[in-house]
Amino acid sequence: MTQIYKTAESFPQNARVVFIGDSITAGVNYCTRVAAHYKNHLPERKVVFHGAGISGSSCTSALLYYDSQVAPFHATHATVMLGVNDSDRTALTLADPEAKQTRLDAAFARYCTLMGQLLDRLAADGVEVTLCTPAPYAEFFVTGEEPLPGGYALIRRYAEQVRRMANERGLGLIDFHSFLSEMYLTEALYNPDHVHPNDMGQYRLAECVLGSQGLTIDPYTPIEELKAAEPLLGEWNTLSGKIAGLYAVEWMVIRNFALPTEEKLALVQSYIDEDRYSGVPYFQNITRMFMENKPREAEILARIDEIRNELYR
Repeated sequence: MTQIYKTAESFPQNARVVFIGDSITAGVNYCTRVAAHYKNHLPERKVVFHGAGISGSSCTSALLYYDSQVAPFHATHATVMLGVNDSDRTALTLADPEAKQTRLDAAFARYCTLMGQLLDRLAADGVEVTLCTPAPYAEFFVTGEEPLPGGYALIRRYAEQVRRMANERGLGLIDFHSFLSEMYLTEALYNPDHVHPNDMGQYRLAECVLGSQGLTIDPYTPIEELKAAEPLLGEWNTLSGKIAGLYAVEWMVIRNFALPTEEKLALVQSYIDEDRYSGVPYFQNITRMFMENKPREAEILARIDEIRNELYR
């Protein structure tokens, strides 16, 4: 097993921790596992957590949604894992090597600039940041889907940049990329798309977070069993996923966060009526859930706050 280096501090008394990321974070799977460890093994610290991952997210969306998704939580600490969607990985399919490299370099330069802006914003708000290298693209994991040639090297470039930023800014580092790069070759840690860790992969992410803090994770339990055993955290997981789903639709479907809620609902309903996403189960599901949960957004957020208050009673 790849060694985990203690490069990040454990969360202190009364910390308010926000997980910022993309779809790998949006499901709050590894986040729930980290939260369960603090609740069960370090309850005296009363650390509370907030999921701020969005499917399809990049530094662009993280900045766009900062005021609505991150700022209201008043975090004292944050973990940030971005880069996979910033990388413009579809450019790897281009036949023209020069056009391909131009696109990839432009995406990387944009990432460096925008990640710097995000870190500046967090610093201005007094948030202590731990940077996370992006989970590797599992190019060499054999699945039913063909990988993008060069995908692993592409994301490794972003991981190296995250390490540089952590060093330059004196930030804690959780090195997901190094931790999983060898492990996924011998363990089935990914879904067939080569991008998203499966449930065991999410467990390994949580293991890496805690191990980087000098903590030892409990033995593996499937996330649904963990949620059943920890009802409050299970409810937090479910409700956080619903909120993440709303942002996913606004980011990837509506593409206009400034629209009034009524117009957002009308637009998504029109897409459903037109069967715009026929044959794409993911978008069919998130648009349907948007119509169900968007009118209840304030209620869901209020319940999430209640759960945080109830966790350590």
